[in-house]
Amino acid sequence: MSDHNDRDPPQRDAETGTTRIHGFARYFKRYMGVSSVVAAALPIPVAAFRLIPTYSAQVSFLGVYTSLFAFLVLAFLFYSRHWIAHLMFFEGEPGLYRMRPVAAWLPLLLILLSLGSTFAYHAQLNESIRESIRDHALELASVGIAASASKMLKDTVASDIPHAVILIALYLGIFLFAEAAFVVMALREYLQDLLGVSERDLLAQRQKPKLETAGT
Repeated sequence: MSDHNDRDPPQRDAETGTTRIHGFARYFKRYMGVSSVVAAALPIPVAAFRLIPTYSAQVSFLGVYTSLFAFLVLAFLFYSRHWIAHLMFFEGEPGLYRMRPVAAWLPLLLILLSLGSTFAYHAQLNESIRESIRDHALELASVGIAASASKMLKDTVASDIPHAVILIALYLGIFLFAEAAFVVMALREYLQDLLGVSERDLLAQRQKPKLETAGT
């Protein structure tokens, strides 16, 4: 009898672990699909083909770092799904869950942060190029070479890039905030199905205050 009880917990743990893995696979297939992989892997071809202006000295690692952290963001947000569920939903009545406003506004905030990182990156890159041209103008002029933005981006070594760390941080921010927004929106749909919150429940949640106001 005791032997049977001793064997049950590991078996249940294994079944629970398998269920979690299958749940993640279903979540990934249904809500994320190929799009999440494309979004996380996108920085590599973007950096390789210079679709976003960057210093040549930074291209070799920006795509790799950005994709790495994009996949980590995806994994961490799913890992934190229980905490995120409490952040997004609350139990208004026994067994009936409602959505908090943060569930709607958090993805928008992340999108705006990605957009802000984009503008800040280009502004910082322009400033960096201007400083690089100013620092190397005399040196290049002495050998009869004009200092241009394209030449600075191509030939400036990593140690001479002005504001290099800020440029790296902003470049990462463009993709990581966008990836986080994408994952949060998918995670909200996953949690909504998991908690059994229907679209009708969400519409009723928005209409109820209006009906109460009209009744008063």
